Amino acid sequence: MTPYKSTPMKFLTSALVTLLMIGCGADPAPKELKEPEPETAVTTEIAEVEPNQNVLQVHGTLVVPPSHEATVHPMFAGYVHSIELLPGEKVKKGEVLFELTHPNYIERQRNYLSAQALFKQQEKEWKRQAQLYAEKISSDKEAAEAENLWSQAKASYWAAQAEIKLMGIDVQALEKGVIRPTLYVRAPIDGYVTEVGAHQGMYLSENQAAVTITDLTQMHLELEVFEHQASQLATGQSVSFYLQDRPEQVYSAQIHVINKAINPQTRTLVVHADIDQSVQGTLTPGMFVVAQIAID
Repeated sequence: MTPYKSTPMKFLTSALVTLLMIGCGADPAPKELKEPEPETAVTTEIAEVEPNQNVLQVHGTLVVPPSHEATVHPMFAGYVHSIELLPGEKVKKGEVLFELTHPNYIERQRNYLSAQALFKQQEKEWKRQAQLYAEKISSDKEAAEAENLWSQAKASYWAAQAEIKLMGIDVQALEKGVIRPTLYVRAPIDGYVTEVGAHQGMYLSENQAAVTITDLTQMHLELEVFEHQASQLATGQSVSFYLQDRPEQVYSAQIHVINKAINPQTRTLVVHADIDQSVQGTLTPGMFVVAQIAID
């Protein structure tokens, strides 16, 4: 019997088995797989002001009250003789805005002087007739007639004088014979010229707007509030607001008037708020604002 001998193939097989065992022993234990944590959903919502919150967010505009805006028109029709205004200019109350001329101006001044002369004449005659009547020289009828003529002359004189004053003419200078062919139209308030509707040589009637002046020191907020929020409003409530192009600059105001009428189209009511005096004049009428009204 032939003795057992190792063959090369058998040797290779044993070597491979040994290497596999070593390799398996070197491999680290498989890590335990964890399920991925669910991602937190990030959402963006538009905040809505609820009735029980501490503020109402509203929108509005900067406006000027009617008492601080003036439309200038001539008291007497005429032609623009001189005007040098530009929108944006600051003017003072009583400052000359433009100058008018018309032949009627001279005629009205002449009528005043005639009315004054007649009044003085009738006054002398009335006093003379009153003295004669007291001395039993003239009749009661003559004295009464003189008094009646004097009263009529006085009424005409006073009416002519009032008209001259409306024209802005110096009565004392006129009585000294100084007749003016032109009239000055002056600013009725302090403020800024926002509109100019007249030019050199233009004819202006009594009801024709020539210049608009706005006082920027008395602006206030005009806010629109929805009707379902009206019950949360009260005069005296604080308001903070900012302009759309300057959200970093916050201003303060206070509610002073709440309009009770509801706009049927928008279902809103108008709230007026006074702006702090320290910022008056730095803002412009018509600007759109975002505001928050503090509520209890």
